[in-house]
Amino acid sequence: MINMLSNLQYDKLKKVLIIDDDEGVCCLVEDILAEQGIDVVKAIGGEKGIRILTEEFFPVVITDLRMPDIDGFGIIDYIHKRKLLSLVIVITGYATIDNAIEALRRGAYDYVIKPFSPDLLTLTVKKAFSFMGLIEKQEKIKQFDIITQMASTTAHEVFQPLTVLMGRANEIQKTTQDEKIREMAQQVLSEARNIRNVIRKIENLQEYVTKTFPGGHTIIDIDKGTSGKE
Repeated sequence: MINMLSNLQYDKLKKVLIIDDDEGVCCLVEDILAEQGIDVVKAIGGEKGIRILTEEFFPVVITDLRMPDIDGFGIIDYIHKRKLLSLVIVITGYATIDNAIEALRRGAYDYVIKPFSPDLLTLTVKKAFSFMGLIEKQEKIKQFDIITQMASTTAHEVFQPLTVLMGRANEIQKTTQDEKIREMAQQVLSEARNIRNVIRKIENLQEYVTKTFPGGHTIIDIDKGTSGKE
């Protein structure tokens, strides 16, 4: 799915889809936002916009409300029915301000009125990106809460049998005269202590810190997460 929030960094993904049946408006929006370092993809008409949205994720979608094929309401409905995480900014004229209010009611993030100034458009889009950043942080907090709950459960479930195992290994090590068995018991005891230390680190996680390996495999960095240091 292209709407997996945990895989996105909205403060870095500066990308906007502009949907309008007027190519001139699309080019104007592209020119304004390009000066702010924002990548813009143009879709001439609602049908083209829908096709692009099926293939690629955009944190922010700007759409005209009045289009002959699929209008702005259709774009909003498509995004919300498929649970895409894009914020929608609608473009409307003074004569259709009631439509903009209806768009907000149906899930649009904000609107701009034609003719719009570069400053207003830029401000509205930047506010949308900032809001996306807040959503991402909230999602990370939720994920971290889940992780800490799992850590607590893991510690409770593992510590008891681990303690029994360590006690038994320690007892064997002290009572047996067989050097091989003593060595094996020492190895078991050593590995059990390592497991106990890992569980304690997980239980004491303070931050949600990840580590990515070559190839894209990502894990939680429990050492940095426990120390609270980046």
